[in-house]
Amino acid sequence: MLASLRFHYGRWRGIRAASTGLSSPSPSERELIAELRDGCRALPIEPIEGRSPNAADWATATNRLRHLVLHADPRAFLRWDVIIERMAVRHSPLTALELSALQALPDWESRWKPAIRECQAGRPFRYEGFPDSSEPLIQTAYALSQLEVLAGRPVEEWDSVIEFGGGFGSLCRLMHRLGFRGRYVIFDLPPFTLLQRYFLRSAGIMHDGDERICLTSDLATLERHVAELRPDAWSMFVACWSLSETPLALRERIRPLVERIGRYAIAYQERYGEVDNVDFFAHHWLPGGRRSRRIAHRDSDHVLVGGLP
Repeated sequence: MLASLRFHYGRWRGIRAASTGLSSPSPSERELIAELRDGCRALPIEPIEGRSPNAADWATATNRLRHLVLHADPRAFLRWDVIIERMAVRHSPLTALELSALQALPDWESRWKPAIRECQAGRPFRYEGFPDSSEPLIQTAYALSQLEVLAGRPVEEWDSVIEFGGGFGSLCRLMHRLGFRGRYVIFDLPPFTLLQRYFLRSAGIMHDGDERICLTSDLATLERHVAELRPDAWSMFVACWSLSETPLALRERIRPLVERIGRYAIAYQERYGEVDNVDFFAHHWLPGGRRSRRIAHRDSDHVLVGGLP
């Protein structure tokens, strides 16, 4: 009991420290915060009991995020435990490797270096090895640089992106900073959809009335956007360690959409909860035309691609 109390006190102390030093929110910041809180307040608390390990894990995460939105300052959400643990890991040995790979690119100075300059939205921790940026953004940029290699074209030439599980919106923001101007759809759990909207608006990427970015938790809406893709459009389905964390029933509902899109890149860990992802993607995913390979500097991570050169 005492250990549990210490744990929870330590977590809350960390949350309070995250917003220490922030000034009073501006009128525009108050508006965005109110919109985020109103959206989260309307969401139900997700049940945990009786769910599969994967479903229970993400139900716990969504409940935690909802609680923090309502009781902490969202302007510092990138310092919240649920975000750091799942999509903004700190002190990773991978960051230095991936930053070095980015710096070795011929267009580092002209393209990638300015693109990974951090903004203040979410109050990210700066990376000591490159203080202009943060570890999550550096790792996102490296993943995107590899996606461009797989695609055989820069993001400026992509017509549409369907991202499954968009985290807090980092990949969407980065692609737009690099010149992407097509249709961008993110499908995610409701609290994360609300957080993505808050982040992308705070970062100046998403604006009222802008229909090029669609953030949704509704499967029917996702299906409609996929059905509306032009046959001649260069479209891509992207899932970065997200589809591989979902229950199998949802994966089966997503599969025909991926088949319809045709091009896909799915990064996945070998196991998540009760699912052996190596077996799943080898034997139960899309037939023909696919290839999976281990990500060299990530011991237990793989990427599955299809419809690409």
